[in-house]
Amino acid sequence: MSSDARALMMWEDMGDETPELLSEDQLDRYVETVAELLRAAGLRVETDDGDTTHLSVSWPGGRFTLEAYLRDDRSAEWTIEGGDDVGEGTTAVGLATLLVRMMEADQRR
Repeated sequence: MSSDARALMMWEDMGDETPELLSEDQLDRYVETVAELLRAAGLRVETDDGDTTHLSVSWPGGRFTLEAYLRDDRSAEWTIEGGDDVGEGTTAVGLATLLVRMMEADQRR
């Protein structure tokens, strides 16, 4: 079975859950479903054995990593990490251009 089909089946299984706080098992399934949906979209997703609510998400070969922490109320806290991708001596225009491109995604939501 493809990862797309597995993600869809897991998503459909969760359709009957009420929007209350998730139990530990429900939260685990919720995180697993989100991870599978992201993988189906072509993203690389790493999980944390020590914190099952943490996902580390990036495009294969991409420059940025999104660190997401999913909560039992189905909210999430996240940050984007870029490492040292902005080199020394970057001009103000170069840095501003990079930051604007990153923020454009927020405008499209």
